[in-house]
Amino acid sequence: MTQTRTRPSAGLIDDMEREDNRRGYEAEPEALASFHRLVKDLRLDGDRRAVLVGRRARRTRAEMTFTPASANSTVGEER
Repeated sequence: MTQTRTRPSAGLIDDMEREDNRRGYEAEPEALASFHRLVKDLRLDGDRRAVLVGRRARRTRAEMTFTPASANSTVGEER
């Protein structure tokens, strides 16, 4: 005797996810504070590394995106 299976439907997890999505964004102060600590630590580490190689600790956006003409040439190209 064969038995037909019923089509799967949304379960409890799907219902919970829909309800959570309906409520929208929820601020998480602990996560935000943790993210800010991480960014601060990365910035300080980057500043330390820059000073070690003889650069100023902070650069402007223009300095970070500047590419000298020699950097645009291909490897092995004659000048």
